[in-house]
Amino acid sequence: MKPFAWSFSSLSNFENCPKQFYHTRVAKDVATTQGEAALWGDRVHQYLEAGLHYAKGNTAEAAKILSGLYNVPEDIVVQHAAIIDGGPDKAFAGYWPYVEAIMALPHDEVLPEQQFALNRALAPCDWFAEDVWCRGIVDVLLIRGSRAYALDWKTGKRKPDSQQLRLFALLVFAHYPHVQECKTEFVWLKTGERDDAVYRREQEAEMWQPFLPSLARYNAAFKQEMWAPRKSGLCRGWCPVTSCEFWSPKKYPRQESPAGFKPSQDGERKAVKPRPTVQMRTCRCQGTSRRRRIL
Repeated sequence: MKPFAWSFSSLSNFENCPKQFYHTRVAKDVATTQGEAALWGDRVHQYLEAGLHYAKGNTAEAAKILSGLYNVPEDIVVQHAAIIDGGPDKAFAGYWPYVEAIMALPHDEVLPEQQFALNRALAPCDWFAEDVWCRGIVDVLLIRGSRAYALDWKTGKRKPDSQQLRLFALLVFAHYPHVQECKTEFVWLKTGERDDAVYRREQEAEMWQPFLPSLARYNAAFKQEMWAPRKSGLCRGWCPVTSCEFWSPKKYPRQESPAGFKPSQDGERKAVKPRPTVQMRTCRCQGTSRRRRIL
């Protein structure tokens, strides 16, 4: 079987459990559903993407995104400028300053929601090209001369992975040959914390090395059609593959709340106001990650 094009998330899912990956992404004989937190994260991403289009003056694209997000006609979205206030129900109140902070950074281009794809020769290709090998989406990309800034919004609990930041930089280098340095960053919207790393073009060859062991296992699984289960805490009722030998029901089912909200004493969900902060600072620690709390 020919391996599917991989992304950071699909490769991570495979490494977590090849058997679950097979049933949910290859055979697709087990359905998966998004939890409330994941759904909320998608909505926040849509809002921020629309916000950047709106700030750039591309109101048509912003209205198209917001129309689906708010479930209202496009002309109503533009007429009421609902984006700045956080939407008709103020659900996204507090996120607009992130858009303003991005637009305030020095830039030649601001590119929201950039889809990148590479073939095996590490050359750019179309997302659905027959020879596509790797895919990735950068939430926000800023280009300024020979430098780039690739940002990824995070709405869940802080759990940084430098591998994802490294892949962002590799995708940017492949698609923008003139870029010599790429700063990559996670912005954790619930707390305002950030994790960043800076990479230079001359590091490209070594930057691919950490992916090779996982990709070797990934390719072998497709070639041999062997998808061994991997036991973890997710086996206790969180995995949708209930036929697995390691699966067991949840002992203490709990209700999931979307990121950005917390339950009050009466059970009503109340919004947690995010702390806006997006800054681009010169960093000399190439290829390293670090954590900073922004007040």
